[in-house]
Amino acid sequence: MYMTLKRLVLTDDPKQALRMVRHLMAFMAIIIFSIACLYFYYNDMLYKEGTDFSTLVAAFWAGMLLITLILRSGMNQQLKDPSMTMIQILWCTTFLLILIYMLNSMRSIGLIAYFAIVSFGFFRLTLREFIITASYVCIGYLLIIMYIRIDQPLRINLALELIQLVAFVMTNLVMVYTGAAVSKLRDGFRQRNLELADALKLNTRLATTDDLTGLYTRRYIMDMLSKQKAQSERDDSDFVILFADLDHFKQINDNYGHHTGDRVLKSFSTIIKSSIREIDYASRFGGEEFVVLLVKTDLEQAKQVAERIRSGIEGYNFADIAPGLNVTVSIGIANYKEYKSIQETLMTADNRMYRAKEEGRNKIIFE
Repeated sequence: MYMTLKRLVLTDDPKQALRMVRHLMAFMAIIIFSIACLYFYYNDMLYKEGTDFSTLVAAFWAGMLLITLILRSGMNQQLKDPSMTMIQILWCTTFLLILIYMLNSMRSIGLIAYFAIVSFGFFRLTLREFIITASYVCIGYLLIIMYIRIDQPLRINLALELIQLVAFVMTNLVMVYTGAAVSKLRDGFRQRNLELADALKLNTRLATTDDLTGLYTRRYIMDMLSKQKAQSERDDSDFVILFADLDHFKQINDNYGHHTGDRVLKSFSTIIKSSIREIDYASRFGGEEFVVLLVKTDLEQAKQVAERIRSGIEGYNFADIAPGLNVTVSIGIANYKEYKSIQETLMTADNRMYRAKEEGRNKIIFE
C-alpha cells in the first residue's frame, strides 16, 4: 500500500521524484502559512473592505495545485527549468504581497515570510533569477506603501514603512550577493563534475578499449565472457567464441613497415565490427590475434559470421597503402555449451585456429 501510494505521488523517474519531494516540502510550508493567514483574517488583523479573502486564497491554491499537476504529469520536463522553482517562488511572492497589503499592521511579518519562500530556491536560482525575485518583491512592497499612503493614509505609518523598506532592500541585496556566490560555487562544482565525468569516461575507454583498433581489450573481453557464462547458466543459452589470427602478419610488418601493419589491423577491426551485431563483443586479444564473443548464437550462425569476416579481409583492397598486398585470416570456432568452461572453450577455439593455419591458412575450423 505504501509503495503504491509512493509510486502514485512521486513517479518512478528519480529526477521527477526528487522534484516532487521538494515541491511537497514547499507545499507543507504553504499549508502552515495559509493557516497563519486564516488566523490573521479571523482576528481582524486584515483589511477586509472591498476584498474577498476566501476568493484570493482559493485562487492561490488553484495555482499551486496546477503547478503540482504539471510536475506530476511530466509536462514540466519541456520547460527550461523542470523544477519550476522560479514560477513557484513568484506565485507565492505575489500572494504574499497581497497579504502584506491587507495586513493592518506588522507588515514586517510578511517580509520575513518572503525570505522563507526564496530559501527554497537558494540552491537552484541563478544570479539573474535572484535579482528578478528581489526586484519584484521590493518594487511590489514600495507600490503597496505608496497605494496605501494615497488611498488609505490612516492604515499606514509612512516613516516606519519606509524604514522597513530600506532594511528589506538592504537584506535583499545581501541575499542576492550570497545567492550569487552560491550560484558561482554551484556552477563551479557542476563544471568540475562534468570534467570528472569526462575524465572517468576517458579512463574507462582507455581501460576497456584498444587504442589502435577501437576494439575491446583482452581484460574486458574476459570479463564479458564471465558475465556471459553466468547468463548462460541462468537461461540455458549458448554463446560462441571466434579466435582469429591474421596470416603472415610478421611478414607484412617486415615487408611493408609497421605503419602498414597498423593500417591492416584497423581495417580488419572495421570488418569485424561490421560483421557482428551490437550485442556481440569483439576484442584485440594481443598483437594480430582477435577474439569475438557471439551472444546467444549457435555454431551455424557463428560460421556465417566467421565467413563474413574471412571473406571480408580476403577481398579487401589495400592498393592505396601497399600495392599487391593481400591479407587473409585463420579462424577457430568453439561454443560454450559443449565444454561448460570459458578457458576450455577459448583454448579449443585457439587450437582450431592453429589447425586452420596448419591446413593452409585462410580457413575456418569449427570441429
